[in-house]
Amino acid sequence: MNVIKYVVCLLVAMALAACGGGGGSASSSSSGSSSGSSGSSGSGSTTSAPTMALTFVDAAGVEVSNHVLSQTQAQYLKIVLTTATGAVASYVPVTVTFDVATAVLVPAVSRQLTDSAGILLVRVAPSSVSSAGVATATATATVGTTSLSKTVDLAMVSGTVTLTNLAVSSTSVQKGQSINVVVDVLVNGAAATSNSVSVAFSSACGTTTPSSSLVDGTGKASAVIQTTSTGSCTVSASASGAVSTPVSFTVTSAPIAGIVFVSATPNLIYQSGSAGVNTSTVKFMVVDSGGNAVTTGVVVDASLTNTDGGINFCGSPSSVTSGADGIVTFSVCGGTLPATVQVHAALHSTPAIFTNSNLLTVQTGMATQRFFDISATKLNYYVGGSFTSRFNGNTTDISVYAADRQGNPVPDGTKIIFVSEGGQFNTGGQSSCLISGGKCSVSLIGQDYRPMGSSAAGGDPRPGRVTVLAYTDGEEYFIDANNNNRRDTGELFEDLGNPYIDKDESGAYVAAYTNLITLTNEGETFYPLPAGASGSTSCPSNSNVGLSVADTCNGTWDGYTKVRRSMVIVFSGGEIGQPGDYNAVTNPGGYDPTIPLAKRTELLGVSRSAVVVRLADLDGNPLPADAALATEIIPSTSDCKVVGLGSVIGNATEPTIHAGTLDSCASGNIVLFKVSVTAGSATKVSSFSVTVP
Repeated sequence: MNVIKYVVCLLVAMALAACGGGGGSASSSSSGSSSGSSGSSGSGSTTSAPTMALTFVDAAGVEVSNHVLSQTQAQYLKIVLTTATGAVASYVPVTVTFDVATAVLVPAVSRQLTDSAGILLVRVAPSSVSSAGVATATATATVGTTSLSKTVDLAMVSGTVTLTNLAVSSTSVQKGQSINVVVDVLVNGAAATSNSVSVAFSSACGTTTPSSSLVDGTGKASAVIQTTSTGSCTVSASASGAVSTPVSFTVTSAPIAGIVFVSATPNLIYQSGSAGVNTSTVKFMVVDSGGNAVTTGVVVDASLTNTDGGINFCGSPSSVTSGADGIVTFSVCGGTLPATVQVHAALHSTPAIFTNSNLLTVQTGMATQRFFDISATKLNYYVGGSFTSRFNGNTTDISVYAADRQGNPVPDGTKIIFVSEGGQFNTGGQSSCLISGGKCSVSLIGQDYRPMGSSAAGGDPRPGRVTVLAYTDGEEYFIDANNNNRRDTGELFEDLGNPYIDKDESGAYVAAYTNLITLTNEGETFYPLPAGASGSTSCPSNSNVGLSVADTCNGTWDGYTKVRRSMVIVFSGGEIGQPGDYNAVTNPGGYDPTIPLAKRTELLGVSRSAVVVRLADLDGNPLPADAALATEIIPSTSDCKVVGLGSVIGNATEPTIHAGTLDSCASGNIVLFKVSVTAGSATKVSSFSVTVP
């Protein structure tokens, strides 16, 4: 019994010891360089902790005892992790870092997992062939709740680079073609590892891509040379102080493959004698099979696809030898007709190799009288004349449209001159404008001088009427009987004399007259023509009436003269004039006796169903074009309405007539025609009353 009792007690004691004794507990952790070895508790019991092992091994897994990183051999850090029970720590993240940049991970992934056996192999290498010194590798991981870390120091010695077996893919190529170049790279006599060495290739005969080539997995570096010159060439390689023996190759000229059109400047020219540019410079390039300019001289012949009107090469050669840039240049001059033309360029030695230029357009270009026109945005605007209130600063835009006798726009940059008997021309400080796209404009500012009316026979006595004149260099219009677009002897033309400003609108030049307000002298101004373009011959009575001073034509067609147009702009007043002569007491809104009756405000007709009025300002001119027009009925309780009258005065140079339909109007109703004119921030309203019969 005692023996049995002893054995039972011994077994119980052993069981308690295996469980930590008496139901108590013990723990162990490892950090820093700890290997996780067992420890003792106060009760004398023992525990285990996770472990990390870090070694430096070669590709066969054999530990490298000297800890020297090889420049050419594959080497690894081997990390082994176990759990607290001694089992493998599978698929645990491990971070590996270096304290210096001279050593690197291959690939550069610092955080990786252990495998199913708890092992991680991380390849390490010098960052370059010149790496030297010591690098400390640190591996860290967490197993369970325990942080583990290990370090190992690795030595590095810079390697010696040797470049051998430099070779090119072809020893002879045509200019523009490329060749491949490759070299063997050795470090310490062994093939360099991938990406460990950067090699530069150089050749004076082309550009190298890439400019810096890394070693591939076979220990070779390669690049492509794009040839850019011809002759005997060499290529060499260099890396980390090592230079290869140069290799020779030859670059020959590529065969001539064609001619390409380069440019035509400008591509729009004007006929001979026009004010526009008459010559275009047309360029071609002789190219080889690679599309590169042929640098040796090549003869190119040119011809014109159209010679209408005498289009020509400006007297220059039609056969030209290309320059070092492969360019040949030809000059093309317009003839006398509008036309399109191309330059046909071909190799002198091989005419079957050719090309054509883009289309060149030839325009007549010279402004001609019949195609010269003038207009304004507002023919009547609020400025005021002599018998009306005045306002400065309002403007209207005067535009000129100019074309040649074929309807083509005159050259951009053609200058148009403007003159006026009143106001001020001013656009950006200029009183003239330059044609762009067949048109140009200036602004006429409303201000003094405000014309005061004419006392001349046939002249207009009304103040505030401003004649403006625009002119430019051009030609007299002619009838082209033989369609050669030039005036030949015997062909009809429209003779022009000196242009003038017809201030009094009489249709004839009047050297001097007095105005009707201050009775001071006025006079019309004429403008000179180019030498020989004017004379003492009477001007035609069936064309261009009012455009020339009488008896200043010369009976000869002039290709250089002044084409011109004039128009009347009205400086309108802001109040409706009242019928009848002015009387300070009985008719303070009446007219000066010099204003013709037919130009005054007047009731032209009224019935129970319609009303027609003529509205004029106090000078007998139209009210401003943008003046608001409305009606008011007295008494305001009446059902009477005026229909179809319109809302503004509108563009006009004469008093305006307004007709409206009367709806539901009774005898005795009064219709007020009200005009509102805005001047700056103020608005003035005037009215003219009509009584329904």
